Amino acid sequence: MSAEVGAARTDWERATDEVVEYLRALIRIPSVNPPDGGPVLAAGRDPRGGETAAARYCAEILSGAGISAEVLESEPGRGSCFARLSATVPDPQPPLVLLSHLDVVPVEADPWSRDPFGGELVEGVVWGRGAVDMKDMVAMELGVMLALAREGGERSRDVIFAAVADEEAGGLFGARHWVERRPDVFRGRDGRPAAAALNEVGGYSTTVGSRRVYTIQVAEKGIIWTRLTATGTTGHGSMPHPDNAAVKLAAAVARLAAEAHPARLTRVVRDFLDALGLDGVAEAAKRGDEERLRAELERATADPVLRRSLDAMLRDTVTPTVIRVGQKMNVIPGFGQAEVDVRTLPDTDQLALLEHLTGVAGSDVRVEAVLTLPPITWPADAEIVQLMVAALGRADPDGEPAPMMITPGTDAKALALLGIPTYGFAPLRLDPDVPFLSLFHGHDERVPVSALRFGLPVLHEVVRGFVSA
Repeated sequence: MSAEVGAARTDWERATDEVVEYLRALIRIPSVNPPDGGPVLAAGRDPRGGETAAARYCAEILSGAGISAEVLESEPGRGSCFARLSATVPDPQPPLVLLSHLDVVPVEADPWSRDPFGGELVEGVVWGRGAVDMKDMVAMELGVMLALAREGGERSRDVIFAAVADEEAGGLFGARHWVERRPDVFRGRDGRPAAAALNEVGGYSTTVGSRRVYTIQVAEKGIIWTRLTATGTTGHGSMPHPDNAAVKLAAAVARLAAEAHPARLTRVVRDFLDALGLDGVAEAAKRGDEERLRAELERATADPVLRRSLDAMLRDTVTPTVIRVGQKMNVIPGFGQAEVDVRTLPDTDQLALLEHLTGVAGSDVRVEAVLTLPPITWPADAEIVQLMVAALGRADPDGEPAPMMITPGTDAKALALLGIPTYGFAPLRLDPDVPFLSLFHGHDERVPVSALRFGLPVLHEVVRGFVSA
């Protein structure tokens, strides 16, 4: 049955206007993670309880449309919203999950052009922390849930709305918690896990030369969040000695940052480069020719953020991000720690890489993994992916959908523990001059309303097609 048979039609202009208001309201809730970091992380707001407040807002929108919704907390203030549109057939197929996260990263308010938590709508653009990562998808999934409820029609699957806390810190108080403690929220009434989930990051358009390509995320890199610890002998800064924790830590971090990780071409990334017309990049990566690879990336991609993203798709990466050592100018520190963000390709042996990095860091520091999550890859020819390709083709015949691997990690890793294939698909048509990738965790985060107006009916078409009886 098509999405329209037996169902009322949706006014997408009105529905998009509603989604814009949901997004603006969600941005105004400072659901900053970590919530206990104080107002300095949230442009003067108090972020405590922000995730629960955002979850309650979602529950109110859904409940107002007659959709039963509940807010569950992993601990006080760390709330997630779950709702379910039940199948209408007696023997339903496994559900579809609409997955999103409610938390956002902290802000440095001064560099922003506008209030990071103002949710301002200015000349067709919504501004604020979470506009891209990922309250826009929360709002679009709310819009899809409401459209399905209003349209009626037959559904062969439950549709589960899951907007969770704590994705930005690994999901231990969000998706990972509920997968381990309440897996039923991701399962059908018969106990079978969901057939698929739709999540963040993929779906947006990127333009290289004359090609507009829509990314469909089918894979993501693995994570090894790593901590280095150095100890030494305290003393007066006027009498230096070699057993200095700061010197040991700095040397270890510098060695890790300088270590080369050769390019490797995985199948998903090869197909993505082909879609972008970057055959030269793919060939250089395949041959391991680093000099040519850098030259091809420079030649083919004007956007430096896209270049960095493509380069990171081709290799394991090791990025020092935090160094904490010393308390006073004139005291030699006896203790210090650094944090290093390690991301791994799908075919990387994570244990072997950690052992290698331990050797590179040297014997003056202790190296330990504080969070290890594996890479994941799901079939690029799955039914739901075919629906994405078809919907994008109808909405934009000049665009080209292509599978891709993302370099960050998402809550897809938590749902993978239940065997649920989770695809990134937040469809947005973006003008070439929109610096989309740089807005993730960046200043002046914003999303054009035109992108939401394009994406909402596309997302709905995919969901409706997958769950229609």
